[in-house]
Amino acid sequence: MIIRTLVILVLVAAILGGSGYFAYESFVKPKKLDVQEQKLAETAPPPPPDPSLAAFEALKPSLDQDTPEAQGAIQNFLDAYPESPMSPAARAAIGRINASRLLSPDPSPEKTPYTVVQGDSLVKIAAKFKSGAELIYRANRLATINLKIGQQLMIPKLDTALVVDRTANSVTLLNAGAFVREYPVTSLKLPPAAAKGSLETKVADKVAMKGSVRAAFGTKDYEGSDRWLMLGAAGIVLRGAPAPAADGTTPPMPPGIVLDPADAEEIFVLTTRGTPVTIK
Repeated sequence: MIIRTLVILVLVAAILGGSGYFAYESFVKPKKLDVQEQKLAETAPPPPPDPSLAAFEALKPSLDQDTPEAQGAIQNFLDAYPESPMSPAARAAIGRINASRLLSPDPSPEKTPYTVVQGDSLVKIAAKFKSGAELIYRANRLATINLKIGQQLMIPKLDTALVVDRTANSVTLLNAGAFVREYPVTSLKLPPAAAKGSLETKVADKVAMKGSVRAAFGTKDYEGSDRWLMLGAAGIVLRGAPAPAADGTTPPMPPGIVLDPADAEEIFVLTTRGTPVTIK
């Protein structure tokens, strides 16, 4: 009888002990761990400051300049802090500087000095150097297309390409494979053939439209015209957003790759027929 009682007591103790252990592991221990983790979080030192923020703050005076020094300083920041939260702002600034310097009379490796001779015109000079008449006009900040014998010009010779990123809603301009500028896309409506995967195409034609009429460079209708890049694939057009209607209403966005009109015009000037285009 005594032995039986002892056995029963042992079994009861085992059962109660197991239940207690289960309760401890399930409720008490996790609560203790939560308290310990909270104490550690409260006593943990704050994370060190992001060094890129101080570096960007020091860079701010360069963001509004159009000099080689500013260009180099911003590029150094991007090389040192590619994942910085300020990288988009730095990238936008260097893009503006890159494009501004390409469209300026300042000497650079992409430009060749040239002296105008008798019989020259912007179109003839552009053909001679495989450049663009409007590009030469804009880069030299000319007031007229009429040239004078002995006039000094800088002739840009670019090797541009465009990358359309459907996910990022952006168009990136490259020159000789190097980043020039990234432009935000206002509207992207592509045909099924270009809606997925990667597509390689080219600029098939460059069209300036004044209303429903095509305008030629150098004519009075060319100023303020809409600039369209006609791509060789599936009839895709890269163009500026249409202007508001006379009553102030905004017209629906047309199909194709639509950008801010000023951005579309800049891309138009910096590219040529045959410029490679990647849609990804």
